[in-house]
Amino acid sequence: MALVFEGFHGKIVQRGNEAYEESVYQYAWSSLIDEGIIEPEAILYAQDDADVIAAINYAKTHNIAIAVRTGGHQYSGASSTNGRNIQLDLSSTYTSFHWQHADHSQVTLGISVDLGTFQKKLGEQGRFLPMGVCRQVHLGGHVQTGGYGQFIRSFGLLADYVQKVRIITADCQVRWVERGRIEDKDLFYAILGGSPGNFGVLTDVTLNVLKDEDHPESLGFRALFPYSEATLKRLLDVMVDQDDTPDTPGDYDYCLSMMSASPAEGRPAVIVAFAHWANLEGHDQPYNSGFFEKILDAGGADKAMSYLGIFLDGKTHTPMSVLCSHWILPVTRVFPFPFQKHTHFSKSNSKALKAKDWTRWVTGRIQELAADPSNGCFAGAQFQYCGGNHSRFLRNAEDGAMSFSWRDSHFMSVLAAAYDVSASKDAEKIAKAWVHKNDSEGVGHPKAKFSTQDRRVLWGSYDLDLPAARKYYFDQEPEKYNRLSGIKKMFDPSHVFTPNKFCIGPLPTHVLDADKTSRAKYAFSKAMQDADKRAYAAGHLV
Repeated sequence: MALVFEGFHGKIVQRGNEAYEESVYQYAWSSLIDEGIIEPEAILYAQDDADVIAAINYAKTHNIAIAVRTGGHQYSGASSTNGRNIQLDLSSTYTSFHWQHADHSQVTLGISVDLGTFQKKLGEQGRFLPMGVCRQVHLGGHVQTGGYGQFIRSFGLLADYVQKVRIITADCQVRWVERGRIEDKDLFYAILGGSPGNFGVLTDVTLNVLKDEDHPESLGFRALFPYSEATLKRLLDVMVDQDDTPDTPGDYDYCLSMMSASPAEGRPAVIVAFAHWANLEGHDQPYNSGFFEKILDAGGADKAMSYLGIFLDGKTHTPMSVLCSHWILPVTRVFPFPFQKHTHFSKSNSKALKAKDWTRWVTGRIQELAADPSNGCFAGAQFQYCGGNHSRFLRNAEDGAMSFSWRDSHFMSVLAAAYDVSASKDAEKIAKAWVHKNDSEGVGHPKAKFSTQDRRVLWGSYDLDLPAARKYYFDQEPEKYNRLSGIKKMFDPSHVFTPNKFCIGPLPTHVLDADKTSRAKYAFSKAMQDADKRAYAAGHLV
């Protein structure tokens, strides 16, 4: 029976419609198919504010919830829903882009803009901002989870530059919420760091932007190296050494990515190093060329290659906006398979990591998965240094305007296992056992190799129940979470924006009921088995 959404003029796709499977698909779908949590009763493609308000009114009338999706890249499926709840798709609803001043120092844009487009428009004016690396990620979810990226030490998070946001709240009011305005203090705090889409429908964002001319001598390094366990360890040792002194200048950022071999494409296992010197003090700032030389030596100067056609050796000035474009990658997913991906941050300093021989342990864990071509699994990893007294990741959080957690961390680690059950019937089991062992040995106890505290982040979440896992995602426990819960109650008392368990609690009946009924899962067609491959083909790492 067709549902009636009064006043809604955009496209509507109901469960059971021919286009339902295509409309439901998002990044984590295949990884969570057995959970039955990416199965909304309907997907509503909003055209404008009026459609968003119509969807909110429908949800309130029928005592259900709305899951908001802009790009659909949320790792644990939290941008979708199930049961009688509905999906509000904003992937092309809010696409405006306006410079606010003649000097291009501030911009207002819609949350449907993807990062590739955003960066390109900034770069056309010699402007840039720190942001993530995946081109197809959209601004809405990205900024609400922080906007983590490879400029984290030198410039902090994308959200640090937000001056105001436009939001439609559960009472159907459209309002601008401004940083520093007393009456907006709580809602601004909750929107940026609470949990994306839990406090209303974000539509537009105004940000201060950064200028190339303020960094006239900036330098970048980008190179691909053949993977080996020993090479990855040497490169990680360079990263850990950055933390030997708390006074490492804030100009230096360094990130490593590792990808298993892809026999189907003839691609060997590789390591990609990204680094830059931001020239934060302008002309004539002293610079230590040894930073890039150490990375090159660790990877093997005679083995360094271009990555996706780009090689930067750290010797020639590259404008920051150009570096930002080089850090935005044409990626939809790294492998065309389901995945287990766990992200953790650590406050451990270099002395602690060296004492526990972390680099040897973690490279050994990666090698264990990557070395067996018959296990049907593919390893992926990313590591980044974000610490030190001069890190903007730390310093930009000092005003307490936002609720992002763990900003005193020194290091980030992402360990992922994609699995192909057509190659090995045990692939999923192997992948899950691998990440479980990583966690049990790596985080959350005094002997943990990486972090004695289990620190997780919303953009890299892997849990399905946020209230149950709250201590891992929010620092200042329980004060911060309790404050967010109070703000949630104030602005969304009917839980219109609580579509699943990965939301600020307490959880309402429509979520708990949907969880019970999700066991009668939707019967997806065999064609959906190739959905990851189609997404991968549309844009992937090579």
